[in-house]
Amino acid sequence: MTKIQAQYEDLKKAFGRLKEAVILPSDVTINQDATIQRFEFTFELAWKLMKTILETEGLEAISPKNVIREGATIGLIDDPQKWFGFLENRNLSVHTYKEEIAKKVYQSAKEFIPFVDKLILKAKDYLT
Repeated sequence: MTKIQAQYEDLKKAFGRLKEAVILPSDVTINQDATIQRFEFTFELAWKLMKTILETEGLEAISPKNVIREGATIGLIDDPQKWFGFLENRNLSVHTYKEEIAKKVYQSAKEFIPFVDKLILKAKDYLT
């Protein structure tokens, strides 16, 4: 199994777990916490998969922002501004002890679903 294939499979598994979490009742704090944590690791896997794909295309992008920018350039993602927002919310997730931040990150996790779905579809083209 190649690095891209392994990362792709890891992302699909994490994404499945995120989708499970977002359908849980949001008025239960532990469900919000679980969704936020699953959003965190799904986002990490998503940008790292994009980074690996960029490397196979001969492009170098080290930071998540650069990866998002370059990923949009080669058509892996459609809306880099939205991905920058997900990155910001991922970075805010360490402050979810503040209720207003937790709600913002939780909402972002729900909005993230169709974007990851598109990435998974496009990334499939890079599997060998």
